[in-house]
Amino acid sequence: MREKLKQALLLLTALTLFVWVLSLIDEAPSNVNEVKKKSYFLPKVSYIPVSAAEQQMSVIAYGELQPKWDVILKAQVNGAINYIDPLFEPGSLVTSRKVLMHIEDSSYISEKVTAEVRLAEAELQLVQAKKKTELADKHWKRSGINKPPSYLTLFEPQLKIAEKALESAHHQLSVAVNTLSYTRVKTPFKGIIIERMVGLGEQVNQGQPLLRLIDHQNLHLSVFLSEMQWQNLQEHWLNSQTKVFSSTGDFIAMATLARGGHTLDNETRQYSLFLEVNSEQNITAVSGQFVQVRMLGKKLKNYLSLPESALTREGNVWLIDQQNTLRSYQPETIFYQNKRVLVPEPHENESQGQKIWQVATTPLASFLAGKKVQPTELKMEK
Repeated sequence: MREKLKQALLLLTALTLFVWVLSLIDEAPSNVNEVKKKSYFLPKVSYIPVSAAEQQMSVIAYGELQPKWDVILKAQVNGAINYIDPLFEPGSLVTSRKVLMHIEDSSYISEKVTAEVRLAEAELQLVQAKKKTELADKHWKRSGINKPPSYLTLFEPQLKIAEKALESAHHQLSVAVNTLSYTRVKTPFKGIIIERMVGLGEQVNQGQPLLRLIDHQNLHLSVFLSEMQWQNLQEHWLNSQTKVFSSTGDFIAMATLARGGHTLDNETRQYSLFLEVNSEQNITAVSGQFVQVRMLGKKLKNYLSLPESALTREGNVWLIDQQNTLRSYQPETIFYQNKRVLVPEPHENESQGQKIWQVATTPLASFLAGKKVQPTELKMEK
């Protein structure tokens, strides 16, 4: 009986030791992992390396392209329309000096012929007046009279009248020729017909509207700048060149900053700038197109160009120093440009000799100054 009791106690003791050893084995890795976590776990923070450089600002504004000339051509003579060109329809692109219609011209041809007859008569009268003056001068010299002849004796008043009559006849013929030319309605510039206001056979009177024509080659636009945009514009902006982009971001033309900036608009309280599109550098720009203009601004020295995500709502930038600790930097000035932010380089007392800054790309609300992190460089396109 005692032997069985001893065996039972030994078995119980051995089982207890076995369970205790197993518990030690289970606890050991857990403690190791815990120590490892406490020793090696640091939050990963993505950053980009940025160095200070001279940054070229740009001022972006929007506007609508307008034709330089938008005119309504009116009849300058009276008569019935007896011919209309097939291109004389809304939407047609016509060249400069293109004849679009004929107005009945028989009466104006008659006036031109009459003016030509009057000119011929005036030329004849002038020749006769000159001959009469020459003969009078010869007769006076033959008379032996020593005193000079009077201007009446030499028929000089009649000569001057003949000269003025000839001058008047020339002007009358010029008027008749011009009036006759108005019976052929021509386009003053290359343009697009917007509206035709008359039809074939219609009787028109002087001053009656015939068509509306807008310029196709020469375009201009006006843009408005806020006070900050105006201050950021480059100093010598007048007559400078700028790029014009479509609403989809495609480059379509070059434009010249022609004038503006002297007054504020009464309604918007903004500065007005007027640009002229260079016809020789016009790729696809057309009238009525909504466009974006990117004008050169001032140059900023020693500024950092960062993605917008690097700036917090409070206007801070988080840096990672050489000891891999977080540092908060609040720039004095911030400029926004092309989905990026431009901030001045941190002051010398904050740089600690750094030339390349490690900037956190997506700062978190949990960031604390002086906190150790594990930096990870992120490749980003500028």
